[in-house]
Amino acid sequence: MTKKVPIYKQIEQWISETIKKGEWESNQMIPSEFEIANLFEVSRMTARHAVDNLVNRGMLYRIKGSGTYVADLRFEKQIHGLTSFSEDMVSRGMTPGSRVIDYRIMPADDKIASKLGIQVGESVHCIQRVRLADEQPMAIEITYLPLSLFPRIPRSVLSESLYNYIEKELGHSIDHSMQYIEAASASEHEAKLLEIESHTPVLLIDLYSYLRNGRPFEYVRSLYRSDRYKFIQPAYRL
Repeated sequence: MTKKVPIYKQIEQWISETIKKGEWESNQMIPSEFEIANLFEVSRMTARHAVDNLVNRGMLYRIKGSGTYVADLRFEKQIHGLTSFSEDMVSRGMTPGSRVIDYRIMPADDKIASKLGIQVGESVHCIQRVRLADEQPMAIEITYLPLSLFPRIPRSVLSESLYNYIEKELGHSIDHSMQYIEAASASEHEAKLLEIESHTPVLLIDLYSYLRNGRPFEYVRSLYRSDRYKFIQPAYRL
């Protein structure tokens, strides 16, 4: 027998889905608890229960004497530490995904060779993907991996977590990464992939990752939607 979902949970889901679809934007006031109660034909207390839960989760916030508003929905990522995109999204309760745009093996130019510590002309995997969170575009990634270190990468892995494959399937130990972040403007092609307007500000990130033995194994160039993602740097007391 299927367990019936409580009405306050149904209200939470409706509010959450409305926000995710973009029908309500960040800092926009949502309908009052009285209006929500009338819409679902429930008591105001039930509507308040649902709204309270979403306020506690950080999806909504209240202004006394004004109303309830949609919180800033950009996902925060701390700059220190190393987690894969998939791990990052799962930790936020999102379903990660990837749409492969292009995959090929190509010779490394001067820049790619220097980032990966290989000779110019050596073969590298070049993987271009749109990274998704709950099936919505979050970023464009172009990943370069040396063929000498990874002779074969199954195509089935390209739409999943490369880090998981590298560590669990190949037995390598990933240690740390360095990333450099700057502001950029999305081209017409990039904007189409990210489902934003052309020339919208985006976050351009160059990421260099290393194995435990100190060898560089990955160079990634990413464009993140600045309306959905932000990076934070924790401060430490000296």
